[in-house]
Amino acid sequence: MLDNRANQFLKPILERISLFLLKFNFLPNQLTFLGFIVGCLSFVFLATGMVYVAFIFFIINRIIDGTDGTMARLTKPTDLGGYYDIISDFFIYALIPFGFILFDEKNYLSMSFLLLSFMGTCATFLTTAWIFEKKKKELKITSKKSFHYSNGLIEGTETIIFFSLMFLFNQIASLVAWIFAILCIFTSVMRVINVRKVLISTN
Repeated sequence: MLDNRANQFLKPILERISLFLLKFNFLPNQLTFLGFIVGCLSFVFLATGMVYVAFIFFIINRIIDGTDGTMARLTKPTDLGGYYDIISDFFIYALIPFGFILFDEKNYLSMSFLLLSFMGTCATFLTTAWIFEKKKKELKITSKKSFHYSNGLIEGTETIIFFSLMFLFNQIASLVAWIFAILCIFTSVMRVINVRKVLISTN
């Protein structure tokens, strides 16, 4: 929901960082791997109770995630790069709720429900991308991204916001997770309805 506005604001900043890294022959896939490691470190710090350190590493992970995609678009996006990127994102997004369970076992129910809701958003995100790829000609889709990014109440920006709230206000992380999960479920339903309309209109 907020991704377009966030991307417009961050695009000049990420392009400057990307151009700087490209001068030193950094590759987008190398950056993706670095971001994955940083995200895993965020989980480790969270699980061991160093919540605010974990938050810093999570934010660095998200900055790297934005930068590797920008670097790819400034050079040449590849399917393999997009594949690495989305796998890394989904894995880190799953690790964070698990980290909150290890941080405080009282969070187990809300974080488990959040992980369940992620199954819906991940499944609808990937299957929607598949459907739109198949229907690309009929829908006249043009994009520099490796695959179609479907809209919803919860997108990348909202995910960062909710996770940040959980880190910064970890005393009420469980409450934030419940709200986050419910919005994820609504997002999944919205995508199913949207794809149904697309399939009906193009068949």
